Amino acid sequence: MRLMMKGIFLFISAWLFAFLGMTQTTFAKLQTNDDSLCKQPEYIEKILRQHTNTTTVNEDFLACADFPNVPEQTLIAYAETQTKDDQPVDDYQLTFLTVNSKTQKLHSIYHVKELLPSDAIELRSIQLDLAPYQVSESLRAIGLRRNYAGRSSANPFSAQVLDLYDLQHNKKILNGLIVARYQAETDTRCNAEVIESKAILMMLRNTTRQYFDMQLRDRIQHYEMSGDLENCKETKRVSTQQRFTLKFDGQQYQIPQPYRDQYLY
Repeated sequence: MRLMMKGIFLFISAWLFAFLGMTQTTFAKLQTNDDSLCKQPEYIEKILRQHTNTTTVNEDFLACADFPNVPEQTLIAYAETQTKDDQPVDDYQLTFLTVNSKTQKLHSIYHVKELLPSDAIELRSIQLDLAPYQVSESLRAIGLRRNYAGRSSANPFSAQVLDLYDLQHNKKILNGLIVARYQAETDTRCNAEVIESKAILMMLRNTTRQYFDMQLRDRIQHYEMSGDLENCKETKRVSTQQRFTLKFDGQQYQIPQPYRDQYLY
């Protein structure tokens, strides 16, 4: 792979867009019907104004999809920045709303108690993940992916973080699993040491506390960039794989202790 960079802006843009493009492929594409409420932005904005504190909808923090196998129900997720004494703070309040797409009436609302953190590494957007996370015989969990990125040009960093929610009982059952990552140490011109990773989750047949175990399979790429702005080349690519199993402890799925520093956001 060859990266031709005309300056720091193009350097940062290249890795950021490549990372975002990569992470989009790690989960099922959302499907919406022609008459889906997700295609009616004026209604989405109206219902958010009615049931959250928002006055201006930020589309980066709005996700909408038809429920899998239940086309008459629409799921909306919205992350709203918190304010204190009229000063913005970094954390976000996440709300799930379920709406009957035929009657346009609110079916349920879930204000998630735990705030979504955003600090030096900023929360940039959210996405619904409706892959078949059949965590038990009777429960299919809903995934939410949080996209984070830093602002450092010398040490660029981005990550995608997966949470799973039980919307039948309004609780989070997987918290802060890093499923994609890009990080580098650079001279802001070309020379860099880079780590990229992209993981998938597989549902297993074994159960713990009546919930199916999950296996994370991660592919990790280490490589270097060397040269100058006009001739920047990749060298020394090394690929490794990592796997581990997440088990349910009665409250949430837990990342095994040896992997928490690397995979728990």
